[in-house]
Amino acid sequence: MKLISFSVLFLIPALAATAQSAPRQQKETPVAREQLRTEAAAIEQQVKANPADTELYMKLGFAYSRLEQADDAQRAFEGAVNLEPKKAAAHYMLGLIYEKKGLRDKAIAAWKACLDNTQDPRMRDTATRHLHHLSHR
Repeated sequence: MKLISFSVLFLIPALAATAQSAPRQQKETPVAREQLRTEAAAIEQQVKANPADTELYMKLGFAYSRLEQADDAQRAFEGAVNLEPKKAAAHYMLGLIYEKKGLRDKAIAAWKACLDNTQDPRMRDTATRHLHHLSHR
């Protein structure tokens, strides 16, 4: 439970840095969840039409993250990394997802990739903290 709470604390800066127009809500209302599902379905169609658009994969990943659909969010962020290996925000989100799933080695790799590809002090601080936490388990 601590890990999830710890991870959520650092989710907001990443969302703000990469999806500034996304509302900052902790729990979505049923109406908002339905809108998010509709939005995710529309973005899925956009991804099919534009499979080389990294930002569409990012938007899709954030939509699925807000819906708490970790597997779908992971798939979307991995798609972004496949297209743009230096996309720090995608590595950041994958670090959170992998940690939540207990995939320690993948989480460490994602956090290291985040550190290697960003100059943003907040992202660097968060990645460093997560790496420290993972290495002391």
